[in-house]
Amino acid sequence: MDVCPTDVVFAPAERIWHLLMDAGELTHWSGTKLVEGPARLSSVGDRLVLRAGIFHITFDVLDVRAPRQLTLDIGLPFGVRNHERIEITPINANSCRVTFN
Repeated sequence: MDVCPTDVVFAPAERIWHLLMDAGELTHWSGTKLVEGPARLSSVGDRLVLRAGIFHITFDVLDVRAPRQLTLDIGLPFGVRNHERIEITPINANSCRVTFN
């Protein structure tokens, strides 16, 4: 099944990029805890492991095209795997469209 949610976010594209690429920021807004991840912005080959309650979620960074596109392989509980591409398209200085494939 392919699902492609998209929405307009009232924040600059660069801010959204930072919220996705900085493990500390990602855990803050997602309500998770960082188990493993870089102390810098994520890059190709990095693995982030987050904890949500008793479950672990892994993010393997496959491709980075800063600041517009991020491709991840996400491991969810119970063996579920998602291949995700996140695209950030600026609309103006204060808003952007964020699309998850």
